[in-house]
Amino acid sequence: MLCRVMIVAGLLVLAAFGGSAQAADRTAKPVPSYNQSVIAHRGYFYVGGAYVGKPGEQRMHEQMYVEVLTPRHQRQRYPLVLVHGAAQTATNWMGTPDGRPGWADYFVAQGYTVYMVDQPARGRSPWLPDVDGKLATFAAEAIESRFTAPEAFNLWPQARVHSQWPGTGRIGDPAFDAFYATQVPYLADGAETQRLNQQALAALLDRIGPAIILTHAGFDTKKARAWGVTDIPIAYDPPISDPS
Repeated sequence: MLCRVMIVAGLLVLAAFGGSAQAADRTAKPVPSYNQSVIAHRGYFYVGGAYVGKPGEQRMHEQMYVEVLTPRHQRQRYPLVLVHGAAQTATNWMGTPDGRPGWADYFVAQGYTVYMVDQPARGRSPWLPDVDGKLATFAAEAIESRFTAPEAFNLWPQARVHSQWPGTGRIGDPAFDAFYATQVPYLADGAETQRLNQQALAALLDRIGPAIILTHAGFDTKKARAWGVTDIPIAYDPPISDPS
């Protein structure tokens, strides 16, 4: 009798799951996925980082998440390090908002080993609220006017010729909404963001050796940067000691 009860209960569970699966089949929508046949290995690690806090309460911060893709057929001498822009993470390189493969897949297919990072204090690189400082975000309207549909806002002379964005580039468009969903809070202090990136990327290069660094964008500013492309001292060749 007990055996029969267990069998009936099992069949009811299977029926329930079967019904759920059928319901899911009726409502499921396509999700982005890409052929990974050109990738031989995928992995991740962290570089940098320092402990803060008194004994017994120590925590690590300033570490940087790094994801690595190695090609099945290595054809390039130097690897690529892909650094995302403000309010973004490594997903910046992993696919397009309208579901196409991203730059990471493209470069691996060209025979590059690719490293993608989440900048310190962002994404999978932990942010400690009482240590790392305040965060900032981009409003959706700011993304529309400056990145995805600048032709509709005419904030600079060439804005009207913009055409390189799928869909309308406006709130409610599926491609725009998919892109804005990837935007995350970032450190409000631009100089601190640069300092953390400088030391974390140096630690990465110390680990992997010479590489080509490809960046997306940087911290927003309404004034000229003291060192040309940064607010903090960087090395020039020939060297300089005074940014003026």
